[in-house]
Amino acid sequence: MGRMGLTHYSIINTHPAVEMTAIADTSSTMLNMIKKYLPNVKMFEDYKDLLRSGLVDAVIICTPSILHYEACKLAGELGISVFCEKPFTTSTQQSVELADMFEQKGLVNQVGYVYRFDVVFNKVKEYLDAGLIGKVVHVNADSLSATVSSAKPAKGWRAKRENGGGCTYEMGSHVFDLMDYLLGKPQKVYGSLLNNVYSESVEDICSAEVQYAGGTTCSFHINWSDYTYRKPMLKLDFHGTKGKIQADLYGLKVYLREANQSIGLPEGWTTTPMNMLPDPAPFYVRGTSFTNQLYAFADAVLEGRKTTGCTFRAASETQELIHTIFSNNENK
Repeated sequence: MGRMGLTHYSIINTHPAVEMTAIADTSSTMLNMIKKYLPNVKMFEDYKDLLRSGLVDAVIICTPSILHYEACKLAGELGISVFCEKPFTTSTQQSVELADMFEQKGLVNQVGYVYRFDVVFNKVKEYLDAGLIGKVVHVNADSLSATVSSAKPAKGWRAKRENGGGCTYEMGSHVFDLMDYLLGKPQKVYGSLLNNVYSESVEDICSAEVQYAGGTTCSFHINWSDYTYRKPMLKLDFHGTKGKIQADLYGLKVYLREANQSIGLPEGWTTTPMNMLPDPAPFYVRGTSFTNQLYAFADAVLEGRKTTGCTFRAASETQELIHTIFSNNENK
């Protein structure tokens, strides 16, 4: 279950049509603490026992990334729909295999790339789909945080790439998926650089030049050792033939060379703060996008339809891009 499991539990447990029936965690301390407050929820020390218990129709998987494949595969074999935390798997082949399995079985499948449910970035998508700034020529995508900001030896999953460690998996995967959502599947990686600042076995900075359909290029810069950021920040800058869109977690700015009457935006700059955009989330836990993504998953399961979130297939495209970036850097 872990920390993310606690967050997801607190959100999904509020859904009026969802009943939480079981929890698995290897920590008896965690299970005993939860059991004190949730005596009617069945506790398991092994996720396999939970999946085979017959108690669940859908499961939220928050294990370390190296265990995602086995857990998702067993759930799929048992006919259980899955919401899996990112970065899904650390193998392109495994991610494609899982996407094939869940599509063939007709099971709901979603990966926790939460930016797809952010109101700011969905407004960006609306504008891009409407052609507001014309042909998108280039994008700058920056993801910055102070996650690793000292020379102390990294411990736990962050110290191993196979566990999803390193800034590319931890932060970059979110940005890569968001660009997949906004621009489609990437076509080509021109180059990539991975730099160590404080970590010994994983990268602290990732830079990559990627091309999308129609010749649109994107410069990615991922840095989890930027000590000037108290909280993680994502910045996108879209340069189009008719204008620009600048967006971050707090709002967006649009510059138009000419007014757009159909959308109702004037020539020049227009600023829209995050809190001025409609948001369907009933409450805020770590950000409304976390609520929106889990409700989308639950509603898809309840209604027997495909999720509106990031599917295993879409997540496999992000996984493919990550491995291309790794191999491009290693082959220099």
